[in-house]
This record gives sequence, structure tokens and C-alpha cells, in this order.
Amino acid sequence: MLSLEQCIQKKFLVFGLGISGNATLSQLKKNKANIECWDDSKQLREKFKNRYRVNKDWFKSSYDFIVISPGINIYSHSKKSFFQKNKNKIITDLDLFCSSIKDQKIILVTGTNGKSTMCKLIYDLLKNSKKKVYIGGNYGTPVMHLPYKEKSAIFVLELSSYQLDYSGRLPSSVSILLNVSPDHIERHESFNKYISAKLRIFKGLTKRGIGFLDLSNDKESKIFKVLKSEKYNQRNIELIRKNINHNIKDDLISPALKGLHFKNCLYIALQIAKLFKISKNIYLKTIKNFKGLPHRQEIIKTKNNLTFINDSKATNFSSTAVALNNYKNIHWIVGGLPKAKDKIMVHKYKKSILRAYIIGRNINFFLKQIKNTVKCNISYSLENAFLSALREAKNHPNLKQVILLSPSAASFDQYKNFEHRGNTFKQLVKKYS
Repeated sequence: MLSLEQCIQKKFLVFGLGISGNATLSQLKKNKANIECWDDSKQLREKFKNRYRVNKDWFKSSYDFIVISPGINIYSHSKKSFFQKNKNKIITDLDLFCSSIKDQKIILVTGTNGKSTMCKLIYDLLKNSKKKVYIGGNYGTPVMHLPYKEKSAIFVLELSSYQLDYSGRLPSSVSILLNVSPDHIERHESFNKYISAKLRIFKGLTKRGIGFLDLSNDKESKIFKVLKSEKYNQRNIELIRKNINHNIKDDLISPALKGLHFKNCLYIALQIAKLFKISKNIYLKTIKNFKGLPHRQEIIKTKNNLTFINDSKATNFSSTAVALNNYKNIHWIVGGLPKAKDKIMVHKYKKSILRAYIIGRNINFFLKQIKNTVKCNISYSLENAFLSALREAKNHPNLKQVILLSPSAASFDQYKNFEHRGNTFKQLVKKYS
């Protein structure tokens, strides 16, 4: 695979001009590559046309390498024949990054839910032990903006299924797959193909590398079957078949790491501490002081027995189920753009849910699945849902209650992204409570 230093005078097409595409263009320019670029968005093309050559005839041209941004679906694109013809030339920013480092270590993390929290926990653990550690990938900073030349650095990278699908063999000292539940099926076409994309995180484990595969939610053994069928070297991969009891008292764990969902994250973090020779004291200090990430069961405010929780990052039900399991007397705000083949199975949590308030443009999808199990309020907008929940909660001032935004759906039917949706919820809490 090509390193950045070997890009000089090579002809590149950078396809997709979002955050990662922008960072890739910058690095390729520094390394004197011959660059052309394109994005299907006219607005982005206008933004870049004065700095780079935007080639409207890119699909008629020839390139040494094509750097694809993960958000681009080459399988359904109008010019998919071009991508099929040039399949062997397609690489990602991750490929360039991983081929450019030398003695540094890479920790890769993926999973349907919880991968950002896992990355941040590992980052904090290494940082607290005075290691030179950087975090990026799908987590905030594009890999092309990370200091790949810095000696003895450790890079903690969060990867999506899209990134894994397009990238080649990604060398890693540690690879972690937390969980897999149906998600992004509209892109991957089937659950098995989605699983296969996630399992690619283990393809590049070094001989001394260690993998962790959480199978505790693999009720039908689908993940394990795909693992076996694709003939992975399982000697390097620890299979975690159940939620591990870490025997740490609750008051020693940050509220942001409590709940069944995080038991195996705590276990994996402990194994990484051992691997990097980090003391148990630093590990305990890290998990006690850990600050939760925005929009992930983020406690916004508690007032008069009422707690407001922003869990806007819960874009499928398996993520929402974690929050529903952690709280009681819930006014649950749910709805948005549902993921393909996702099922809203609330029977297990019906005693914890006082009422569901359905928002978004797909009311019937959610109503059909929950109306016979919990009381429902058709709200359409987040503000209507919030105000209805607030009025209902105030009718029972002596009862400890929760207003929980945990939509089990993507946000794009009403918002730019889950952050926009979560920030709107925060503004409502500030305005009305």
C-alpha cells in the first residue's frame, strides 16, 4: 500500500469533499501529488474550485489512485461502472495513514453502538498514564490531521462500517468490535454483509496484536457464523460471550459508564491497561472520573425529581434499549428516520415507560410497533413532545421521573444530524424547565 511520502507526482482523484476529503487533499498537496477532486454537491465543489482542480469529467479520466470518502455509496452511484472498472485503485484516507506510520501503535474500535465511548475511555486511560496518544477517525479528527510521523505515538481510531468496507488491510495492535445489531442495511444490503464489513477490523491484526469481539448480544450466533465462514485467525481474538462481571463497586464507576451495556467496555479497557503496562490505580481513576460524551445518555438537568436526558445519538433501538434499561418512570421521546429492518421491541421495558411521545415524519412506523405495549402521544415535533412530557411529569411532582430523548432513529427527516437534534433538546430544557 502507498505511503504519503510515495505520493509525489502520482495522479489522485479525491471523491467526496467533506471533513475527511478536505484533510486528504491537504496532505496530498503537501506531499506533491497530482490531485483532482469531485463531490456531487455543487456547494462543496464551489468551495474547493479555487484551491484544487475540480474535474467535471472525472468519470472519463484515468488515475493512479481514487480516494473515496466513506459517505459515498459507490455501489449505487450513477457512475458505479467507473468505480467497478477502477476497483483496484480505490483506497481511503485510512489506507494512506496506516501505510505512512512506522513504529507507532494503532488501536481500532468499531461496533454498532458504544464505539465513541470506548474510544474516549481508551484515550483517557492512555493519556492518564502519560502516553503520547491521539484520537480520531470517525471520532472527530480525520486521520489525515493526526501527527502520523510522531515517534512512539498511539492512535485510537473509531471506524464505521463504511470506512471498513472501503479500506484495505488496516494494521493494528488492538482491534475491538463491541457489538453488531442491524444498522445501515440500506447501504450494505443485508445483515450478513454488514457483519462482514465490521469483522474486517480484525484483518490487519499484527502477529502480536490482540482482538476483542463482544458476542454477548449475538443471540442467534450470526456474527460467530460469519466469523467462522470467513476463516479469521481466532487465536488473536478474544471472544466475549457474556457480560463480564468486573467486580468493581458502583461508586467507583462514573455514571457515564454504568449499565449492562458498559460492563464489557470496562473489561476491555482493563485488558488494554495490562497490555500497555498501566497500573490498576490509573485504571480505577480513569473509570471513576470519566466524562460522558455529548448526546449519549447526557444528563442535562435535574430539578424537583425530574431529570432531563439527551440520548440523541441513539439512532437505532439497540442503543435506546440501554437507556430504557437504566432508568425508571420514563417519558420517552422517540421517532425520526428509522433504520432499515430495525425493530422497536419495548415489551421488556414497558414497566419503566410512563408514555412514549412520537416525533418525526414516520409516525406510523413507531406507532405500529409500540401502541399495544405503552401509552403513546403523537407529537410530530420535538417541542410538542417535550412540552407534553413536561406537563405530564408536573402532574406527579413527588415521583422521580425522567424525560428521555432517545429516538431509535436517524435525525435527517427533521434535523441536520443527531447533534442538531440533541442541541435542540438542550435548548428546550433551558427554555422551559
